[in-house]
Amino acid sequence: MHIIVIGCGLAGLTVAIALKRGGHTVEMLESAAEISYIGAGKATVHLYWLSSRSNFVGIQVSPNSSRILRKLGVDKFIEKYVTEPIDLKMMRWEDGKMLVETPLKEPAHNEYGSPYWHIHRADLHRGLLECATELGITLHLNSRVVEVDPYGPSLVTKEGKRYTADLIVASDGLNSVCRAVVLGKPGPPVPTGQMVYRVTLPVRELKDIPEVKDLITTPRNNHWIGPQGTILSYLLEGVNETLINFVFTCDVNMPDGVNQKIGDNKEIRASFKKWDPRLDMILEHVDEVLEWRLYTHEEMPTWVHGSGKMCVIGDAAHAMTPYLAQGAAMGIEDSAILGGLLAKFPSKDTLHKALLLYEKLRLPRVTKVANESINSRYFTQMPDGPEQEERDEYLLSHPGVQVGHRNNRSRKEFLDELFGYDAYKVLETASI
Repeated sequence: MHIIVIGCGLAGLTVAIALKRGGHTVEMLESAAEISYIGAGKATVHLYWLSSRSNFVGIQVSPNSSRILRKLGVDKFIEKYVTEPIDLKMMRWEDGKMLVETPLKEPAHNEYGSPYWHIHRADLHRGLLECATELGITLHLNSRVVEVDPYGPSLVTKEGKRYTADLIVASDGLNSVCRAVVLGKPGPPVPTGQMVYRVTLPVRELKDIPEVKDLITTPRNNHWIGPQGTILSYLLEGVNETLINFVFTCDVNMPDGVNQKIGDNKEIRASFKKWDPRLDMILEHVDEVLEWRLYTHEEMPTWVHGSGKMCVIGDAAHAMTPYLAQGAAMGIEDSAILGGLLAKFPSKDTLHKALLLYEKLRLPRVTKVANESINSRYFTQMPDGPEQEERDEYLLSHPGVQVGHRNNRSRKEFLDELFGYDAYKVLETASI
């Protein structure tokens, strides 16, 4: 089949690769006039720009998604840029006291059969793009879609060029135009009431601060959990040097109507001034901060247009909160399932049934992960008081990974379901 993928983000590139490897002809349309990767200067935000918007800096690729990237052959383009965190460490917000520690690297390899990676988002995107280019996938830049006919299916770009295909796969992100076409009504993003401050800086800038030595030398997920906020840090293997990535999450502190902006370190230092003193030591070395308002989507009743010739994928279908770091992973899983089904059932005659099966296989999975992400927010962001004190006592007395653990990042059965998900085993038994 001839398939058009709208959007050249992580999910869009992954599904294009999966579809191409399944034997289909694939064209991609991207609204950006060019794709470039910009690393800012000394101790500033290292931004990845696609079109005119900045995207998240670091990204976590858990075993359920690294398995897919390896199967698709993307790993050879990114392996020199990944780090493998040894564990996840949750700490009390005001003093960095460890509450619970759970392994990541060892179970990823030995239980789930695929590594847990940290990588700069730009390096992952560039690797996907290089893989797509090597496969001969056609990419049309400066091609903003302004009109979609899901029955053709066909679409028209802002330049007036019309494209036709057998299938349109819409991966046009949080503010998807195609989401409304599938729904038959607007489906705008929903504010979460929270925002993030994101900073990335070279670890060499911090090497003379003995208090932060562990943070800049040991690859792990460091989590500070506190009232209405969390902080995450991890190491990234940058193109030229090792970086440390920080994500500060808190209630919105941005002007109305502003969704993202570049600020300095004054606001973030004021917002987190009572937290672990090591954090302010680090923020002294930061010049610029990316401020990003967080949105999600209401659950869609269907991801497939009634014509049977158009579907949505990734954030266009299910933008979710970031508290489990699974947003990109769910889009990568979508890509594997959709690509695998259309390789298994490649005929236009069975296309609609294959798309409905894609929805049936993916919607419950994504809904559960989205709900667990929300649960994680409220478990980790309790206000100080008796409930928080009881939570901390529980974490201290229940170390590591255990069956029935209250913390979903330590709950054995949930982690087995989350990280142990194998899209290709799911495909083996899929039938229409």
